[in-house]
Amino acid sequence: MGLLTIAKKNLKNNFSFYSFYFVSVAFVLMVFFSFISFSMNDTIMEKISSDGRVETMSRTVAVFVMTFVLFYMSYSNTFFMKKRMKELGIYSLLGYRKSTMVKLLTFENIVICFAALIVGITFGAIAHKGIVEAIVRVLKLQIDTSEVPIINPNAVLFTFVFIFAVLTVLFLSNWIILRKSSLLTLVRMEKKEEKKVKINTAFSLLGLFLILIGYFLALDITRGTKSFWKTIGFSPIALLTMLSVILGTIFFIQSFLPYAIQKLKKKKNWFYKESNIIIIPNFIFKVRSKAKTLILLTLLAAGTLAIFCSTILTLYYPVAATERIIPSAIEFPVEDKQLATKAIKIAQDTVGKENMKYKETTIIHATSSSDNLPKEYSAKKEHGFDLISESDYKELINIQDKNVEFKNLAKNEGILVKYRPEKEKLDKGKIYTLNLTPTNNVDIKIKETTLLNPIGFANSVGTLIISDQLYKEIKILGLTGKTMMSFNGADMRDNKEVYENLAPLFKNNIYFTSSYQKVDYIIQQNSSTFLLISFVTIIFFIATGSILYFQNLSSMMSNKDEFTILKRMGYNRKNIKRIISKEVFTLFSIPYVLGLTHSIFALLAYKTALMDDLLGKSSAFILPILVAVIIFTLVYIIYYLLTKRACYKIIFNDKK
Repeated sequence: MGLLTIAKKNLKNNFSFYSFYFVSVAFVLMVFFSFISFSMNDTIMEKISSDGRVETMSRTVAVFVMTFVLFYMSYSNTFFMKKRMKELGIYSLLGYRKSTMVKLLTFENIVICFAALIVGITFGAIAHKGIVEAIVRVLKLQIDTSEVPIINPNAVLFTFVFIFAVLTVLFLSNWIILRKSSLLTLVRMEKKEEKKVKINTAFSLLGLFLILIGYFLALDITRGTKSFWKTIGFSPIALLTMLSVILGTIFFIQSFLPYAIQKLKKKKNWFYKESNIIIIPNFIFKVRSKAKTLILLTLLAAGTLAIFCSTILTLYYPVAATERIIPSAIEFPVEDKQLATKAIKIAQDTVGKENMKYKETTIIHATSSSDNLPKEYSAKKEHGFDLISESDYKELINIQDKNVEFKNLAKNEGILVKYRPEKEKLDKGKIYTLNLTPTNNVDIKIKETTLLNPIGFANSVGTLIISDQLYKEIKILGLTGKTMMSFNGADMRDNKEVYENLAPLFKNNIYFTSSYQKVDYIIQQNSSTFLLISFVTIIFFIATGSILYFQNLSSMMSNKDEFTILKRMGYNRKNIKRIISKEVFTLFSIPYVLGLTHSIFALLAYKTALMDDLLGKSSAFILPILVAVIIFTLVYIIYYLLTKRACYKIIFNDKK
């Protein structure tokens, strides 16, 4: 009974301190339970995964999530053990056995974990229900969500078994620590820090050099065929880049940061200031003593942010690229005039005549015998240029609500529509010979190139815009061609009803394209992946912020006496708060700045190597990355403010 009384009293007296641990564990378990419930939801899985891809990914993500929960709770347990070592040493002096102290710690862990588990399951069930509702709406699944139970019994059982396994690991960990610790060690362990690292000038410069080498290799991929990634090989350079950045991060944090700060200390005007003279020596000591943790957090932040950004980019960019893949809302070849007329009427009846514009465009196919023809020429099965008149092009671009920025063409001038953007306009100024008949050839000089394609890539690649005069002359010759019908208008690109009304007319026509259908398909294919990656991202963001939180609190508790001395020296509350704020900020800034920089270079390599640039606009890549960085930054700011507030409470023993 005495043991239970001590445990209850300890939890009650330290409730404010344990509250963050309780809330963070409850939140982690909420995410964990909602994910397990989702992965065990057979109804959803059957609908969103026909090939088992989502199930495989769910199992992979589950391993990451369980590993994190175990790591996070073990780390937190070790943190609280260090905090209470002096207290446990006193218990030992009073005659308590180590086995009794392990029981005390285990009982406290059970109370906190199972209370957090109840909260986590409750809110996790609500979160799971919300996720199911969102997926059903976004993917337009034919599922009655009322039939999906709020709480999945199998998920509850799995979560309880897993938490029991975690508590067993914590019990064994505490027992090993106490068994190896002497009475003196127990009393002094709270002050124990990680092994200090001596500053080595060579390692300092090596760290900076390795990081710069990694960044250089990441940038080198933008050189295309001339880059090391192409000449040496993708895999070896990717491995070399990753190792260079990882090793560089280790040496940079362990040696370069303390080395750089020591150099700055020589600037007396900067060093001998009210707060700097306190913060700088502490900063060097903390970087040395907590180097392993800062390295782990930097790499964790970089990896998490890179994965999160690449996932958002992978989902967003194909959606943005549909404006080039399918420039009109609806597009199909006119093979049956009556069918085309019927399609026009259906579209007009659906949205109203005033909201719908349509245009027929006849494309003429012409071959060429010129050397060094552009890639677009051979992109299709039947090699050749798709000729379109200047007036048809301008009219079609206009009803697509886009602007044309070139002057009228001379008779033998043309504008080539490029498939991909090029840094250097290699085709501009070239002359290509069109083979119209066995005895009739025409030379076309490329006046300009453009990415503004009028017809979708399913129906025209290698589109060549020529003058109206030349187009009329070529048309008389009776070359092979096809007529395309394009529908556009206000809100037509996102109009589900128009697509669903027209689709039955073109069931087996692979050249019938719809911007709405394309975007809907992309979202359905990627949303489950995005959801699973989001689970991992949330978990790892929590890990980074929580570890920084506990690290700073541990430092403040260890250095509390130093702040008492500062008070006696005349430092007022405002000055001490400024010192605390700067100390917390420095520890937060290292993994944030380095992690963010690492992830940006990683994303640059990812985008260049694995993503097909169709838009030629940097905003298409910057916007999704910016969104991910803002989310990451907001999480960091929240944890920074919580940490700073908790540190104030420790130093001033109040709630201000």
